[in-house]
Amino acid sequence: MAVVKRSVAFAEDIALEADEIAGDRGFSRLVNEAVEQYLQARRINRLYVDYVSEHGPISAALRREVADEWAEISERA
Repeated sequence: MAVVKRSVAFAEDIALEADEIAGDRGFSRLVNEAVEQYLQARRINRLYVDYVSEHGPISAALRREVADEWAEISERA
């Protein structure tokens, strides 16, 4: 996969905490994973907004069903 270099400025406290988590030479990986998760969340939100605009709000019953299935899957993991 091609890699593109970017220059990014961080608040000092965020940079220090990120450095602690990332360790030696892992900062780029940490930032890449964080941005990837952020972009995924935005895509999911867009799908949700599109679904609701086309089909209307998701019912409480369906929300409970999905939450129950998620809990079951999480217990197996």
